[in-house]
Amino acid sequence: MSTEFMVEPDLNFIKDMQRAGGDSLKKCFQCATCSVVCKLTPDDKPFPRKEMIWAQWGQKDKLMSDPDVWLCHQCNDCTAKCPRGAKPGDVLAAVRNAAFKNYAFPSFMGTWLSRPAYLPLVLGIPALILLFMINLWPTIYNILPKGVPMFEEFKHAGWGNFPAGPIVYKNFYPELGIDITFMTFAALAIISLIVGIGRFWKAMVANHGTVGLMGAPIPNLIKALPTILKHNRFQSCGENKERYYGHLGVFYGFVGLFVTTMIVATAYWFFGVHTPYKMSSPVKFIANISAAALFIGSIIILVKRFTNTKSANSYYDWALVTLVFGLAVTGWGAQFARLADMKSIAYQVYFLHLLFIAYLFLYLPFSKMAHLAYRTVAMVFARQAQRDLVSPDEVLKIG
Repeated sequence: MSTEFMVEPDLNFIKDMQRAGGDSLKKCFQCATCSVVCKLTPDDKPFPRKEMIWAQWGQKDKLMSDPDVWLCHQCNDCTAKCPRGAKPGDVLAAVRNAAFKNYAFPSFMGTWLSRPAYLPLVLGIPALILLFMINLWPTIYNILPKGVPMFEEFKHAGWGNFPAGPIVYKNFYPELGIDITFMTFAALAIISLIVGIGRFWKAMVANHGTVGLMGAPIPNLIKALPTILKHNRFQSCGENKERYYGHLGVFYGFVGLFVTTMIVATAYWFFGVHTPYKMSSPVKFIANISAAALFIGSIIILVKRFTNTKSANSYYDWALVTLVFGLAVTGWGAQFARLADMKSIAYQVYFLHLLFIAYLFLYLPFSKMAHLAYRTVAMVFARQAQRDLVSPDEVLKIG
């Protein structure tokens, strides 16, 4: 008695993956070398062999709901050892990139952030919003109650409308205006990310089932946090160990800048403390150290991408590295221009810095910045499904 399976490949999905960096997937002939050399893959149903055949067959649903795709850290040991040059690391990276587009809410944002043809539009939207708000603040000032200190900042906002004297960026874009603008961007991003992550979790449950799931998401998240914070899985890589330092710098650079932002916001709203802070301030120290971590991390990643000939670099990769590098450079540039009283370029550099921040906030759920969120959720599910990060004494015996 024979069993027949009907496979309906998604040809558009195959093309999307090839465009995103997985153009070598058809070279794979299922020798399993990739799964043998990978130090991160689980013993049961190891990756990336099964993902390679699913990709060849255009099995989009299987790949989009596969937590194993996110357990891969693209160290490229598999690519270096592949006898056919199939580059499994690039294929799994392309699958992860496709996930941002697949789970995007709203869906058109996933398309915009996946193709360089939309870059002028992607950059133009936050630029126009910022320009509009910069010119709107003086008008808002005229209808606000007078005598309120935080509202007085609106009076001098805009290009060249600020009073003479030292460079003060809140005279260009008010502190209250910064909070209003970027809290709105953050709220929209959080909503989109929650929807996307929710879709991803439901897809994993639907395709992998709930049988054998261990514990609840929050306890498993807590147990997965040390691995996330240490980034120690990168150290298991043989071919690309330097990526550990680059990713660690970028990760903790963003953590430091987030902490700085929370301190500044708390000081402003609850204690009335305004920027700029003195260079001797601990807050400035944290901010500059964090910017240095971003800068050094982005340089390491850039060097690796330029010198690594064994794997491809997708549009998502270059967009992320440019964003990280741009945030660090424009942040430092705005600070230096202010301290040096370079009025001819200071506000322009500051505007570019705001534009990079706006890009980060608005497009986080649809770009490679969402990588951390999706990987974290996949690692939590992997623990629950006993796929990874589970010590032998934790494993549930399912009868």
